[in-house]
Amino acid sequence: MQNPKLHALSTTVAKLLHRNALGPLRKILAKRHPVEIAYFFRELPPRDAKKLFMHIEDDGTRADVLVEMDMRDQVELIQSIEPDEALRIFHLMENDDLTDLMEELDEGQRDAFLELMKEEDQATVEALLTYDSNTAGGIMNPSYLALSPNLTAMEAIEFIQNSSEDYATTFYIYVLNAADQLTGVVSLRQLVTCRSDTRLKEIMTPEVVSVPLSMDQEEVATIVERYGFLAVPVVDTDNRMLGVVTVDDVIEVIREEATEDIFKMAGAGDDIEYFQEPIFAGLKPRISKLIMPLLGGLLALLLLTLKGRVFFGESIHLLFLIPALMLLCHNAATQSSTLIVRGFSMGRISSSHFGRILRREMAMGLFMGMFFGLVVFGVTFIPVFSRFAIIPASRMAMVAAGVTTLSLISATSIGAFLPLFYERLQLDPASAAGTMVLSVVNLLTVVLVLGAGWISVTLL
Repeated sequence: MQNPKLHALSTTVAKLLHRNALGPLRKILAKRHPVEIAYFFRELPPRDAKKLFMHIEDDGTRADVLVEMDMRDQVELIQSIEPDEALRIFHLMENDDLTDLMEELDEGQRDAFLELMKEEDQATVEALLTYDSNTAGGIMNPSYLALSPNLTAMEAIEFIQNSSEDYATTFYIYVLNAADQLTGVVSLRQLVTCRSDTRLKEIMTPEVVSVPLSMDQEEVATIVERYGFLAVPVVDTDNRMLGVVTVDDVIEVIREEATEDIFKMAGAGDDIEYFQEPIFAGLKPRISKLIMPLLGGLLALLLLTLKGRVFFGESIHLLFLIPALMLLCHNAATQSSTLIVRGFSMGRISSSHFGRILRREMAMGLFMGMFFGLVVFGVTFIPVFSRFAIIPASRMAMVAAGVTTLSLISATSIGAFLPLFYERLQLDPASAAGTMVLSVVNLLTVVLVLGAGWISVTLL
């Protein structure tokens, strides 16, 4: 939800910028948090964004503001300023944030910036660029606080006090042996509350929860969430520590993954700033996801056109039930698929629960079907429905109630089955939970109504 005060302040900043009222503008910027300043850039054209960025007081604040901006805005801004100004800002950014930005630049621009960077920054960023951006290695920060197990608490505190490095986190002190292997962890609280002559190996926790370089970022986020860590160490196959993933990165991962699932389920393309994407760029993914529902609908229409009279005969009134059943089953299937996809993303279920989940959703569909079947059974006796019926109202009511129950069982089963099936194939279950589920459900609903019509004509 938009903050009205912040939105009003953003409008004021834009007006001051256009009037070239630099004094009041700089006063506002000096008093605001980097997150709030980053908000001011959202609706500014590139030229005004560059102008506002250059009026920020110092390079440190500029670096903080840049990190808080959307990635597309970051890239446009960096491309608009002078290379030497960009390099000063790069030097003050966290290495993981800088690597994310470098990945979004054109290869030529990225190589040019890497050539101009200091050797230390260049080596770190190039190393991080070798890791998949969606793994622990891709989101880790290589700046962490690590000490020898033989240091005393007093020596460790003095080291921290005299260190000029900006560590990703100082809440945890990681204990490494001579081969840089992770052997333990000491919390800052433990360090400042123990006796000054206590050695780190005496107070450290030897069983450290760590993650491998290749672990998927979503799994890393699950571990941090499960244990309530502020950071988790990243190690290689020899247990040598290479970096840490901090809780702010985990929050971003959770947001990205949840947004990705929502967009896939809706068939709306990728996560974008709504007004920043050209309308035709967003048209292609949305159209491609609507083709399957259209084909399913046309096939259902074909069945009704060619075989409707054959199947329904005197029970043609059942046709009027199709729109209501489609809406009902559409929502029931969406409920099931959403629960399954969210269960996978939260680690609450897995593909090994295939049969158990399917039985549960079928039972859920049965109970909902019985409830709504009774509602439909009663509605069919209303005079406006039964007055012009050719067949007895009781027969029509029984058939309508039965097809309602079967349709809901099918809808919940398909809503659960397709995401589970995709997960078994090691595909993204969210991809099946949107238009694919709904297309199959709508088509099957029509088939079931046709079957009900045939039964009422031939058997009843």
